[in-house]
Amino acid sequence: MRQILVIDGDSSMRRLARLSLEIDGAFVLEAGSLAQARHQAFAKGFSADGFDGIVIDRQLPDGDGLDLVAEMRAHWPEARVVVLANEAEADVPSSLASVPKGDIPLLIAALALPIDVRAPRTLAVVELLRNEHEALAGDWRELCRWDPMLPPDNQPPIASAFVAAVVSALSRPQPLGWGADPEVEKVAEVFSAAVGTLDLAIGQLVCLREALRRRIAGRLPAHELVETADRLQMIIDRAIGVAAARSTERLQQQAFVDSLTGLLNRRALERDLRREAGRAARHHRRFSLMVIDLDGLKRVNDTEGHAAGDAYLKLLAQALRNALRIGDTAYRIGGDEFVVLLPETDEGRARAVAQRVLAEGGPNFSWGSVTYPDDGNNVDQLIDLADKRLFDQRRVRRGGNADRQE
Repeated sequence: MRQILVIDGDSSMRRLARLSLEIDGAFVLEAGSLAQARHQAFAKGFSADGFDGIVIDRQLPDGDGLDLVAEMRAHWPEARVVVLANEAEADVPSSLASVPKGDIPLLIAALALPIDVRAPRTLAVVELLRNEHEALAGDWRELCRWDPMLPPDNQPPIASAFVAAVVSALSRPQPLGWGADPEVEKVAEVFSAAVGTLDLAIGQLVCLREALRRRIAGRLPAHELVETADRLQMIIDRAIGVAAARSTERLQQQAFVDSLTGLLNRRALERDLRREAGRAARHHRRFSLMVIDLDGLKRVNDTEGHAAGDAYLKLLAQALRNALRIGDTAYRIGGDEFVVLLPETDEGRARAVAQRVLAEGGPNFSWGSVTYPDDGNNVDQLIDLADKRLFDQRRVRRGGNADRQE
């Protein structure tokens, strides 16, 4: 296995470099200062095996990292030395490879080491938790049950599967720039959906972190404690991030969807209509807008009850879905009012949609339509004009009576 010495005064960057190199199969030793580097390199028995690569930060707490180069090369002349330097530090000898600090892909390329196909070293925590993952899942459930910040007797869903994914992830270093571990990401998505609310998901994952801490306390080799804590911190933080992202997506979806019919709502219409108007203006395109009122909803509510009225609204919503082409969108904007947005079309398409909705078994409705830009280019005025045309159509059909509350 290739051996790399990383000497960097920034502990977070040092660990990031280590985890990235370990994914490529290297064994990495860390140092944070000149003194620590000398101790790690010369007092731990590495002289016989040698280093294949040495990464040196210029800015160390006790001096310039370049002061180590001669010593390192005297012991390991074949080692590839790479200096981490900022733009201001231009005095790096031309005989040394130099990369910007923090550029991990460039660092790996500069080391020019062949990838070792063997897996990175396995931490003791992996085997420990593999043997006890069901017990750990039980610990997690018990902590959630008694946590005063969580609802009484709550239980984390898919606890065993989640713990198994965490244990699996512990065997695969996951640097910050790589995102969540794939297995943890998948199980966190299912977990988040099952929990339902973000506060509960975060609370339960905090309990998992504590269950992990208690389970491994005092049972790991001292030299693996920091790395184990780093990996667990990253895994749980990423799981919380996935849960937060999915919860946000659900909230955004809910904010734009009418809960009764499943159609988009008024807020979504305002967003989409202004976006479509902007697109049409830039590219000199047309779109049509239909405003629809469901006929007879008040009568149904008064005579058959609101459950029947809700079913009546759903019937129209389903007929609209069946009648629209890909790219057309239907919205319920309140009560018995619906809107249909028809990109790249004119009033003739609106008439065709109305006929098809009725053919799909939809209930009777009244409608009015407008076309951008023929009828105007102000979206609010377009809706008002479509609404006026709806009333005009209803008035003609009913011999002068256009009462919306029929």
